[in-house]
Amino acid sequence: MIAKAQISKRQVSKTDSTPAPIGGLNARDGLANMDKLDAVVMTNWFPETTSVNVRNGHEEHATGLGSTVHTIAYYNDGVSQELFGVAGGSIFDVTSAGAVGAAEVTGLANSKFQCVNFGTAGGFFLLMVNGQDDMQYYDGTTWSVINSGSSPSITGVNTADIDNINIFKKRVWLIEKDSLSAWYLPVSSIGGAASELDLSGLFKFGGSLVAMTNWTIDNAAGIDDYAAFITSEGEVALYKGTDPSSASTWALVGTFRIGKPIGKRCAIKAGADVLLLTEDGGLPLSKSLLTDRGQKSNAVTDKISQLFLQDSRSYKASYGWQPIIHPIGNKLIINVPSVEDSISHQYVMNIITGAWCKFTGWNASCFEILDDNLYFGGNGIIYSADTGADDDGSDINTDCQQAFSYFGSKGRQKRFLMARPIFSTEGDVVPSVRVNTDYKEEQPTSTPSYTMSTISLWDVATWDVSDWGGSDTITRRWRGVNGIGYSGGVRIKTSTQGIGCKWQSTDFVYEVGGIL
Repeated sequence: MIAKAQISKRQVSKTDSTPAPIGGLNARDGLANMDKLDAVVMTNWFPETTSVNVRNGHEEHATGLGSTVHTIAYYNDGVSQELFGVAGGSIFDVTSAGAVGAAEVTGLANSKFQCVNFGTAGGFFLLMVNGQDDMQYYDGTTWSVINSGSSPSITGVNTADIDNINIFKKRVWLIEKDSLSAWYLPVSSIGGAASELDLSGLFKFGGSLVAMTNWTIDNAAGIDDYAAFITSEGEVALYKGTDPSSASTWALVGTFRIGKPIGKRCAIKAGADVLLLTEDGGLPLSKSLLTDRGQKSNAVTDKISQLFLQDSRSYKASYGWQPIIHPIGNKLIINVPSVEDSISHQYVMNIITGAWCKFTGWNASCFEILDDNLYFGGNGIIYSADTGADDDGSDINTDCQQAFSYFGSKGRQKRFLMARPIFSTEGDVVPSVRVNTDYKEEQPTSTPSYTMSTISLWDVATWDVSDWGGSDTITRRWRGVNGIGYSGGVRIKTSTQGIGCKWQSTDFVYEVGGIL
């Protein structure tokens, strides 16, 4: 009888399995109320639809630009595509990979340009303004300036005072720095007499114009573009029409209040909508115009709101804030310059699922896309990004703290014994693993490692001699862990280079104890 009693009281281990946190980074919900498919920390893991993957890497594209690349601009006339980088007051052709040649343009006052491509009957042009130098333009062959004495020329406003530029209804629009004036050129022209649209009587909070963007609206009257003028104080004036000189073809729709915009590159087209980067988060223009600033749940960045707000308060004055959409990567990327010209990180959203994560290791001052390829500017270098499986020859280091779970028994303590992450990899990935309990976020103590695959590469190895590799390898390793608490969440760190790695799920072995 004693033996039976002892056996009946013996602790029985339980097992459970949790899918990888495809819900992404959550910096909004309470730790005790967070979905188990979310993550408290998610760095350099990208949440896909069915797995969480080590992010892609980056590699050198163009070198020798001398100093921080503040602008990457592209020229695309439908036949040829060219890429230019601006650093240290010079413009370089960076279309081809490798060391750049002599600068195309030198002696510029600053390298922080805003750019558009614009076609007319006279050709196709790349137009660039920075608020200090005369407007720069490229016609597919030659770089030139546009001012009041050039050919073509712009009169009525000094192009050196223009610090932002936009195209709306076949017109070039110019934003004059430190003012509430926007200027527009004749239809389908890069020169001519600029006419002023004085907006100073519309905005009750003052400030200056920061940007102009186009918002596409589909309603009962059909599809039409509206012009949105955005001020430094977070006011927006919305216009419709074609010719601002005619009351019959140009009308004010209304003025609205949003959060203060961050940087000159604060607006990007996102389908028919516009994404605005503001101190309140990344806001779709369509929703921000219909609600007040207090309804932050309308922000695309709602799920990472606390992290975003902290960064906007700390770094909003730094140059380099920029949203960009990388369509073939299924990514919305928001660049955050934590140390201007030196260190940055990115908040990255899967545009299919809406799940967020954080990237580090891409120290970008600007981004651009050409021919679906993503590039960013660094210190004297332009990198090709979201490609390969290493960071310019260095390891990609990841960190994830998955949301905490009560494993079906909310009021019972648990002693976690083992954890087994399941990866699909191209090599052998050995992560560092820890199960944190009751909302602690402690780091694993072991060091992650990896082993490159020994499979043979197509068109490299010897035919009919080498063994060809097959599909990814599934790796499962039980790791001893030690944690006691009511809730638990796995923390996983990896370090990989040249190896793709997909995190599928995590198995747990634990014992359930008493209430106290």
